[in-house]
Amino acid sequence: MVAGLLASCQSKTDGYTIEGTLTGDAASGKAYLERSVYLSDPVVVDSTVVQNGSFTFSGKVERPGLYYVIIDLNKPGEEPDYHNKMFRTMLYLENSDITYKGDVATLPGVYYAPERENKSPEITGSSVHDLFVTMNKEIQVYSDTLNTLMERYADEYLVPESEGKDVSAVGMEIAREEMKWKDKLLQYQLDFIKKHADSPVAMDQAMYYLSGMEFLPDVKEIDQMQALFEKHWAGTAELEHFTTAASAARPLAVGQKYKDIDVLDRNGKTVKLSSMIPENEYVMLEFWASWCGPCRGEIPHLRKIHDKYKDFAIVSISLDEKDSEWQKAMKEENMSWIQGRIEGGIYGAGAKEYNIQAIPMCLILDKEGRFYKTNMRGAYLDVFLDDLYKAN
Repeated sequence: MVAGLLASCQSKTDGYTIEGTLTGDAASGKAYLERSVYLSDPVVVDSTVVQNGSFTFSGKVERPGLYYVIIDLNKPGEEPDYHNKMFRTMLYLENSDITYKGDVATLPGVYYAPERENKSPEITGSSVHDLFVTMNKEIQVYSDTLNTLMERYADEYLVPESEGKDVSAVGMEIAREEMKWKDKLLQYQLDFIKKHADSPVAMDQAMYYLSGMEFLPDVKEIDQMQALFEKHWAGTAELEHFTTAASAARPLAVGQKYKDIDVLDRNGKTVKLSSMIPENEYVMLEFWASWCGPCRGEIPHLRKIHDKYKDFAIVSISLDEKDSEWQKAMKEENMSWIQGRIEGGIYGAGAKEYNIQAIPMCLILDKEGRFYKTNMRGAYLDVFLDDLYKAN
């Protein structure tokens, strides 16, 4: 009897159970538990049958981490419905007793369906997942505000501007507010990572930060994260992955010196980028191409910036593969400022050095030639320059 009680207690300590309950039309189907894998597709670690809206997983994890619960209610032989009959939920799994409760009418599908209510299931029993939920609720406050501001920016600035109206003051007002909220969001994320450095939730947020998809990483922040994670994640694959990603992010991080690549000047001569960058000035590196519509759409605004701010240098770097197309576009757009071209275009060595994934792309350098800001354009660039030269 005592041995049985000890075994029962030991099982709860050593492993996990996930008890799933589905309401709605969920009589039968399958459930899968997938483990997130760095730079690869998730791996299925368990599967079970959904019976009368219920399913169970059990096992043991070496340490808490990100997993996915997949519910598949498609019937064998029918065309898969990834919107209404197949659902995917993130779960930070740890060795504990976990419950999963959801309604199939509102569970988010594997593919997003805007007509659905898309309500995440209620997951309890994992303290790590609780932290993830709390973080998301906090971030949502910032995201909702930013989404509203971005909609206003499009409606009140981009659309009227495309119609030839002068709405720069309105655009700057909205952009200034949006930039403040982005700074607040960034600070929240950085504080969260440092406060919860021992959590896989913070580790995953740090990896997202390093990707540069939302913010240009700062080398000082990267170094602080590295030190914290070495303390809490020593000897783990997670630390190895972070270190690899950090090494890749550092060369283009805020605070790092720009990369002095080879470029072609207007006359077709190969020169160093440094020969085009004025000393002791803020400089904008604008990567573009003649075939890129959005790039050329930015050029009229860059002409205004070039005329207004004489101490702000613009260096446009083309990714055109053909010199003739580049020369033609420069003439058509009346680009009187500094121009260069990367040989080989988007597949050239210079483009790889700057990890250019899409254009237009801009990087702003400070007076010492260090990366300072990224993708400032339109009214955002106006606000940045207005604040910069008022302060200086």
